[in-house]
Amino acid sequence: MEERLRQLLALPERQAIAEDSQAGNSGNEEQELVFLQIPREDVERGRLQNYLQEFKKYEKRRYRGRISLVFTGYEYDPREVYQIREITVWMDRLLRNIPYLFYFLSRENYSMRIAFFCLSEVAGRSGAEVAITKEQGRRLIEKVTASAVKYARRSKEPAGVQYALAESILAELGYEQTYNAAEDKPLS
Repeated sequence: MEERLRQLLALPERQAIAEDSQAGNSGNEEQELVFLQIPREDVERGRLQNYLQEFKKYEKRRYRGRISLVFTGYEYDPREVYQIREITVWMDRLLRNIPYLFYFLSRENYSMRIAFFCLSEVAGRSGAEVAITKEQGRRLIEKVTASAVKYARRSKEPAGVQYALAESILAELGYEQTYNAAEDKPLS
């Protein structure tokens, strides 16, 4: 990870990892996913309170990387989740209330990536490829990663876990593609 990004994410210096006896070992990898089902009615009515309470429980249980959001009632909708305006508005409100949301989201089932696309300005889609604007995508990835790392630090996660969390989010959301691309490229 380059120094500029390490500083932007407020990660400790690399030598802190060497001193960290749990460097990168989170213990969460073997634990089961938690599927948080969000019914269409709750999305359309903007109901958020019950989910904020659920995330309070997840905080106490340290469910880092274990939550998969499942929007129900849209099974016959031909649009992708991130194309449904009600869901994108709901996700935006969730992120405003839980800025460290990506600390909890799982990489399994593309849960983290779908949430990211719900929060992004999707410019287009071709098959499995989704195009977002490079600059907006980069800023959003940096924002959600920094918030997740800040929460991990506040939760007294070891430096190695903080790095692993940051690297996991950056990789899953395609940060290198947004940062190194000369032009906007599809992120899939």
